[in-house]
Amino acid sequence: MNSLKKTARLAGLFWVLSAATTFFNLQIVRLKIIVPGNAAATANNILANESLFRTGIASNLFSQAFLLFFGLEIYRLFKGVNKTWASVFLTSILMTVALTVANTLNYVAPLVVLSKADYLNVFQQEQLHAMMMIFFRLNGYGQLFLEIFWGLFLFALGLLIIKSRSVPRVLGILLIIQSVGFPLNTFTQLLIPHFYPAVMTQLTLLFGAVGAPTMFWLLIKGVKEQPTGL
Repeated sequence: MNSLKKTARLAGLFWVLSAATTFFNLQIVRLKIIVPGNAAATANNILANESLFRTGIASNLFSQAFLLFFGLEIYRLFKGVNKTWASVFLTSILMTVALTVANTLNYVAPLVVLSKADYLNVFQQEQLHAMMMIFFRLNGYGQLFLEIFWGLFLFALGLLIIKSRSVPRVLGILLIIQSVGFPLNTFTQLLIPHFYPAVMTQLTLLFGAVGAPTMFWLLIKGVKEQPTGL
């Protein structure tokens, strides 16, 4: 197996690991813990499932470590195709990792708020619960901002795949289609929050699934040949 194929498969592995750990935090832990509009129930869920909640935080951090290595491997793989777009891709990955790690503090904050430390005795229980929900809301907005960079690195990767001809072009096209969904979701929620339709969330999830074949292609098939600049 040539070194480029190994690099591609390693990139695919890191991408799958990042996606799996992100899914665990967002779609398993978050949905189990957070009860929208019900601060008391959310607080009770955290206290009753603290180990799971902390595991979700750790999973989120692991996902960013995997994403960082994915970015480095992809940059190595495609920098010869177009260094400018490869740099755009890697920079977007680095921004995603940095912002996500910072945004994870909004998951840690509810644990601090619910810790029953002496200095929190000046607050009523309802006030503590309200503060906790503020941090979750901030985390949600942080996630929205991250989607801008998700869209950017997916677009750059799709373009690199199309230019390289070492991976089926249709996969690059799917990634570009996927890249549209995230910023569309972000700006819709920011600009028309009172009219944000539930269908936008479903569309974003659909767009997110469109790029999955590329992830598994890299993991299983790798690349055909040495990418060359065009």
